Amino acid sequence: MTDDAQIPRLGALAARVLLDAVISQSSGQSMEANISAMAVALEALTEGTDERPDGREQPEPSDVVGAAVVCISWLAAHLAAANSVDLEDVVADLRGFIEDVSEPR
Repeated sequence: MTDDAQIPRLGALAARVLLDAVISQSSGQSMEANISAMAVALEALTEGTDERPDGREQPEPSDVVGAAVVCISWLAAHLAAANSVDLEDVVADLRGFIEDVSEPR
């Protein structure tokens, strides 16, 4: 995705909510505090069904997945460029990290 590409409005909202969830985490806080902070950050994605109580639209699951892909793609491309490595190397490292923190199959 290029920097000048546009994503749908609700996809952009979902991306902002996901970024709020990332920034809600603090290494200086307990796991319980981080879980609580993340729950608050993600409320915009989990309240109600089609519309939020305040009348604003809520992102669909496809908006959230699309937003996650856009954010990960942008970050991975910038990380690859900053470290002068191929995008595939960054993704391979991320896959390794996911395997390391995943429950056994």
